[in-house]
Amino acid sequence: MHRSLTESLSAGIKVMGIAVIVAASSAVSTIIPDQALSAEPERGSGSTHELLMKAHEQLGIAIHYAELAVAPHQPGMGWHRAQTQRAINVVVGSSNPDFNKDVENPGDGHGVMKYLQEAHDAMKGCTPVNTCDAIESSLEYLRAAIQHGQQSLKEGNRAGLSQRQARIAGALLRAALGTRETESPTVGAMTYAIRGTEHMSDHK
Repeated sequence: MHRSLTESLSAGIKVMGIAVIVAASSAVSTIIPDQALSAEPERGSGSTHELLMKAHEQLGIAIHYAELAVAPHQPGMGWHRAQTQRAINVVVGSSNPDFNKDVENPGDGHGVMKYLQEAHDAMKGCTPVNTCDAIESSLEYLRAAIQHGQQSLKEGNRAGLSQRQARIAGALLRAALGTRETESPTVGAMTYAIRGTEHMSDHK
């Protein structure tokens, strides 16, 4: 009888031990996903300067294709139209109605204009004002460039008129890029804004 009681107690202890292990496992499996979720880094928008640098990189690509559109090439409008549309695609981004998915997009798909708008929105109270003015000037040049680029595509087989509109579009893209060697945000445009935000890490 003593042996039977001992065996019963031993079996009971084993059952309790298994129950504790199962309960602990359930608790761990419930807690770990929450901990893993909270450990994931938050993904916020970049700083104004970071967004401007992305816009700058993409605009460089757009200017390259805008220049190819008016460079010497084999006869026919296919080359010109393709390069012009590629430049437009890079500027507007894949979510814009002016984006043509049937033509290769050499950019990252986000769009120069969208990066600029996000940079503008990231400014705290639009300070300093000149930096916001420079971003807005760049956006205005880009909108005008898209209009002339689209007009170039619409000219069809009228090569002279089409090339003229394409040249204006390319010049406006250059204007949107701007220059560092100026105190005017309108002339400096994107490059002026980049210069103004180089040491503004607090602008998020």
